[in-house]
Amino acid sequence: MTDFLLQLTLPFSLLLLLLLAVQRWLLNLFGARTVYALWAVVPVFLLAILLLPLLPVSIDTAAIKRYQVGMQQLADTVQSSNWLFWLWFSGVMLCIGWLLLSYISSSALFNRAKPVKISTVSVNCRQADSNSGPYITGLTTPRILLPNDFFRRFDASQQQLILQHELTHWRRGDLHLNYLALALVSLFWFNPLVWLAYRDYRNAQELACDALVTQDASKAERIAYGYALLSSTQQSPSYWWPLTHHYGDYNTMKQRIMQLQRQQGLSKAIVLGAVALVIGATLLLQQPVLAGVSKTQQLTAVTRIEPRYPTQAAEQGISGYVQVKFDVDAQGKVINASVIKSYPEQVFDKEAIRALQQWQYTATGIEHKAQLVQLDFELDVVQADMERISVTPPAPKKS
Repeated sequence: MTDFLLQLTLPFSLLLLLLLAVQRWLLNLFGARTVYALWAVVPVFLLAILLLPLLPVSIDTAAIKRYQVGMQQLADTVQSSNWLFWLWFSGVMLCIGWLLLSYISSSALFNRAKPVKISTVSVNCRQADSNSGPYITGLTTPRILLPNDFFRRFDASQQQLILQHELTHWRRGDLHLNYLALALVSLFWFNPLVWLAYRDYRNAQELACDALVTQDASKAERIAYGYALLSSTQQSPSYWWPLTHHYGDYNTMKQRIMQLQRQQGLSKAIVLGAVALVIGATLLLQQPVLAGVSKTQQLTAVTRIEPRYPTQAAEQGISGYVQVKFDVDAQGKVINASVIKSYPEQVFDKEAIRALQQWQYTATGIEHKAQLVQLDFELDVVQADMERISVTPPAPKKS
């Protein structure tokens, strides 16, 4: 897991850097709603990376190198711990713990608040005994928490616009998208760009929500809404949760007030174009780059770690094979290893991948794509000079 995340860090960081660098320029050019929608390229990129290994591939069986695995490496011990994995996993657990604590604390704050009835909305609203809020929360049903001076600080028009703002978050699914974003932050907690990106993503979310709420508002209503935002910058909330937005943040509020002066819709062409560009770039990066490799740059295995024969398979007299596709980076390290075929399925896969990831090849200075190897797990090792023919049972007939 850590190897995959580290390999993903560079292209992922470049994508986040690009989004962070152009966000202000795109905001002025296309508006808040388009900028917010452009953040969809982040999960699209990650999804494309995850789905690429599932695409069908044409395998040239003649190109598969075969290695025998005997019982001398019988797996009767627990796999040694990887300190890097446990460091990453500890960070993930800390992030998850922080988020759970925040959610529980915010729920407790809402439950302590006084219920209020607002005729214009059908959502459960409560008024806190502090200046926390306004914000909307909930997993399956929306709940709005209002600050203790909500009805004194804002007039009727401002109150309705603020409530519509919170309800718009719920209708668009912003809260659940925030859960997804925080899951990515937790996975990539070690990358500071992820934290910066999450901050800018949430700011873009608020700007887009303002634009949607006020798109049909009159000039007077926009001015009133701007005054409501301005008054919120003077308030320092007693609590702040990662799943809610800090209304009192001065820089965010200043930007939101400025954006009220311009109304720009959602440019679907720009968003779809960006998504297509990211998917295309991801596919291009995965293409083989060995067309011009000379013979002096061909791969040679320097170190091969033999897989351990699974104890249960040895006890049951099971033998089989695993075919693996992998890449070799410029330093000769095996990356992106994945099983393309195995028999019996799932019996030897884990040990084959574990061992193969420790193999070392000669460093050629370039990345070698789509290398193929077959590991034959056999109770009795066959002599190297003996001709071998693989025989597998036919697939069961469909009734």
